[in-house]
Amino acid sequence: MPAANVLVTGASGFIGAHLVARLLSEGSHVTVLARPSSVLPKEWHDRVSVVACNDFSENGLRRLLREPLDTVFHLAAYGVRPNHRDIDEMIAINVGLPDALVRLCADWRARMVMAGTFSEYRSPSSRDLLTEASPLEPGKLYGSSKAAGGLMAGAIANSGGTGFRLLRLFKVYGAGEASHRLLPALVDGLAKQERVAISAGTQVLDFVYIDDVIEAMLRADAHCREKGGIATWNVATGRAHSVREFAERVAAAMNAHPSLLGFGTIGMRKDDEPWLVGSPDLLRSELGWQPSIGLDEGVRAAVAALRRFQSQQ
Repeated sequence: MPAANVLVTGASGFIGAHLVARLLSEGSHVTVLARPSSVLPKEWHDRVSVVACNDFSENGLRRLLREPLDTVFHLAAYGVRPNHRDIDEMIAINVGLPDALVRLCADWRARMVMAGTFSEYRSPSSRDLLTEASPLEPGKLYGSSKAAGGLMAGAIANSGGTGFRLLRLFKVYGAGEASHRLLPALVDGLAKQERVAISAGTQVLDFVYIDDVIEAMLRADAHCREKGGIATWNVATGRAHSVREFAERVAAAMNAHPSLLGFGTIGMRKDDEPWLVGSPDLLRSELGWQPSIGLDEGVRAAVAALRRFQSQQ
């Protein structure tokens, strides 16, 4: 059973929207913390409580969040988009906000589940699976700020006896991703029979389907409720697939000719890494979670959902 009263940050994003939908389907009372400019799904009208916020400091949050909660699902982050590189904003959202939320959880006697990222890990020197003990990223703004925020939030939770789970999510995909991301860009272009400009696709990543990620979050919350304490887990499959492989599977699911995949048309991004694949062993042993949806099945489901959405526009 999910928590009865939950707060979700980052609900206007891809993963947050899926989490809120799942929580609502299971009877939770959901409060969403969002900027006034955030666009939330119409179907949430009268189903969620929305707290509009521009001041994410601890004092600002205390003024707005007055009702005790059972769980805070903290998914908000800054820096996912390549053009989001304001260092002050990155520190405020990726470090300051989780720290403030953990302090509020201590007052409410609530617990916190925080979404981390595979970008927190330093690029490995060999093709070994990244574990929770792997070295963290020391030199890139987004990965370093997320790592710092997770470490500090966990330390504050530990010092105050607050239950805390940090889930480092690997390459999450599914319907609802932002339009600039790989999957929706592929589906949009291939549906129009247009050649899609993408990189050479040599990056090897760990693709995790959105439904499996949401299941991991809910199980982490239940584990935190029962066991307390703090823990950090990878949400990963342990399976390595290149971006090229992923794009080819999308094309196959759409019966699109492979020549429409413009590999090498654009260069690699500055933050792209050659190999980032995670070990799910700790999450499997401690939580009983393992991915239930393979890459082919997940791609087909995501493509079908995106095509349905396109047909309704």
